Amino acid sequence: SPLCIDCGAHAGLISDIILHCGGAVECFEPNLYLNFFLKRKFENNAFVKIHQKAVSNKSGKTKFLTFQNRILSQGNRIVSSVQDSETNGAYEVECVNLCEFLEQKERIYLLKLDVEGAEFEILPILIEKKLYEKIDYIVCETHEYMFKDGVEKLKVIKKELEKRGVKNIFLDWC
Repeated sequence: SPLCIDCGAHAGLISDIILHCGGAVECFEPNLYLNFFLKRKFENNAFVKIHQKAVSNKSGKTKFLTFQNRILSQGNRIVSSVQDSETNGAYEVECVNLCEFLEQKERIYLLKLDVEGAEFEILPILIEKKLYEKIDYIVCETHEYMFKDGVEKLKVIKKELEKRGVKNIFLDWC
């Protein structure tokens, strides 16, 4: 089965589509409420592995921030942003260095990144290490609006992709 890595799996919609198409999925979702749901949803599916972890450019523990008291919503994140004034509540989560995780895989069909701003920490390293060469498709929802310098961060990544001729990374795909 083609391997897909679903980072920011939320309720598993993308994972459902991947499974329906015959793929295998490794989900990363740090939200403890959504993770409980994912574990119940996929408990009897041998093609799904769920990691209750955030992805970043480093491993360890970090704070998972709750945006506008929405315990299940998008907007919850591990990075500081311009939305911090609307963030209340946090709990500690495990964090995995995504690039180190990807390096351990032989081939990946799809990498989906919807990680609420952490993509700006992950993508430069992924590109520098040329990990895109072992991944058929990379789709990333970008969250440049979350940072004062977000538009500039995105421009730097796009410029590097163009310079290297990378055609399999799709930014702001949804």
